[in-house]
Amino acid sequence: MRLASLLCLCGLAALADDARLSGPVPGFVFERSSHSIRPIFGVPGSSYLGPSVADGFDTASVSPLGISALATQSGKLYFIRHLNSSEPDSMPLDGAMSGAILFTWSPDGTSAALYSADSRQAQVLRNLDGAPTIEDPIDLSSLNGPVSALAFDGKRLLIGAGGVYLADGQSAPKLLAPAVNPSALALDSAKGDLYVADQTSNQIWMVRGYGGDATPMLFADERSGVSSPVGIRVSGDGRRLLIANSGNKAIDALEISTRATLGHIDLDFAPGRMEAVGSGSLSLLNFGAADSPLYVLDSGGDLAVYFVPAGGGQ
Repeated sequence: MRLASLLCLCGLAALADDARLSGPVPGFVFERSSHSIRPIFGVPGSSYLGPSVADGFDTASVSPLGISALATQSGKLYFIRHLNSSEPDSMPLDGAMSGAILFTWSPDGTSAALYSADSRQAQVLRNLDGAPTIEDPIDLSSLNGPVSALAFDGKRLLIGAGGVYLADGQSAPKLLAPAVNPSALALDSAKGDLYVADQTSNQIWMVRGYGGDATPMLFADERSGVSSPVGIRVSGDGRRLLIANSGNKAIDALEISTRATLGHIDLDFAPGRMEAVGSGSLSLLNFGAADSPLYVLDSGGDLAVYFVPAGGGQ
């Protein structure tokens, strides 16, 4: 296994060549089977997974801007910059807690938060567009259950752990809403609302004004097709809530204002997540494996799901 501070130079050369031949790179993804960060080349419906630009990581999370990432190797945290250039670089983040397993980014990609199950702590990283700074850890040991989901608006950290909590680093985490098994959180930053997917109860909750009075209300349940939800995301236009259901193997789009179903897609696989790829309308739906492609949802117009096969230079 190569060290995280070393980049695959042959892969970078292939990346530069392929970028000229294959057109746009809508985003980068972390592929678990190869422990590497790889670009998606092309456009939805005609794309493939390009060669590694950084590898040897246990886990990684790419920023919403798609040009940087946080990654761990043997528990240590690294910050990778300039993914969209021919010379990405990687730096160790000394002072960051070890063993991070969950990551979340602010919408502008300039800050992030991470969680370590070993220490039951979260930590905020800032200035990720310049010289990174690391804040003191936040103790989450008092929460009702294991931390299963995170969201971060740049100021406040939202945590799913046998309930949904808000932490600002200044006081003890505040309970916003009960939840049996919060599998995913999604922010509507423009409206100040938080959405919570509860995988056990087959429900989606909205916490209106989570930064203030925080009023929880049921948004959708099995009657709207919610079935063991594993991922949620507010669409780029702010009109729809996108839901990845693993129970009935489907994607649903609900209009936020009316809660009516605007789109539905049946899948031939059970999705495992809904994670933004870059700053556009693409979302990853699975983690991939050595013998299977990645699947992405395009929510830019009518819902569509495409598979992304591996290309050359693996």
